Amino acid sequence: MPELPEIETVRLQLAKVLPGKKIRKIEILKLKSFQGKKELAEGKEVIGVKRMAKVLLIDLAGDIDIAIHFKMTGQLVFEPAVQKSTKYEVPSAKGRIVGGHPTKDFTGELPSKHTRVIFRLDSGTLYFNDQRLFGWVMVNSEFKIQNLKFLQNLGPEPFDITGEEFEKLVSRSKRPIKLVLMDQTVISGVGNIYANDALWEAKVNPRRLANTLRGNQHKELYKSVLGVLREGIRYGGATAADAKYINLHGLGGHYQEHFRTYDREGEECLREDGGIIHKFSLGGRGTYFCPVCQR
Repeated sequence: MPELPEIETVRLQLAKVLPGKKIRKIEILKLKSFQGKKELAEGKEVIGVKRMAKVLLIDLAGDIDIAIHFKMTGQLVFEPAVQKSTKYEVPSAKGRIVGGHPTKDFTGELPSKHTRVIFRLDSGTLYFNDQRLFGWVMVNSEFKIQNLKFLQNLGPEPFDITGEEFEKLVSRSKRPIKLVLMDQTVISGVGNIYANDALWEAKVNPRRLANTLRGNQHKELYKSVLGVLREGIRYGGATAADAKYINLHGLGGHYQEHFRTYDREGEECLREDGGIIHKFSLGGRGTYFCPVCQR
């Protein structure tokens, strides 16, 4: 599933091409993937592109929003307007924007068998594809979308809180610290990849109970969470076995080249302390750590 840096990268790139365009028509190819009334969005101009945790929001005129949740295999592909030739018309390969779970749909002909919703714009087309049908598109008023129960239950993003507030949020839990970091009702936007790497940076064992962190450990962990998330955004997200991501230029994100522990089972710790990265399951997710420096 794309995490905060991956969705933020999608937002940044779509924000360069969507504002000012009008939605001429919405085609729903799979009812399960669409919620709301498409008529609310048809004919409306795109004002901007936002993000709430892992949900992408396309703002439209008239206080209407399109919310898109990628879940495990959702993806967006923006196809630029057709270029006219003296002989024929062809879609412009230059400028195609893609984001989400990587498949050949990013570079193949669209719509494909995985296309669930099509947004026909006055200049270009936006496709929502989803192999496993877990993701969704919702059209509704800005007020109703932002007041959806699951969005209201989201905790604050790490970028929106202070170190002291971070400590208060995590220290009241008796669960393993990694599970607390990934609990979207406590802190939103942190997923498996970045939780693993932040804990390594802070030298904290993923199994450590959150309420047992002492001294500067909360402060160091807070700094580490911010650090790996910013790095993830800078490198355009990660492409990994269970969290694949292709950035909006059709190229793989590069954060995987900077993994600290994630997906490095059996390799030497980057601190060269003699530790070997171990993997175990915690909360049903693959968890990586160095038993030497993360105690």
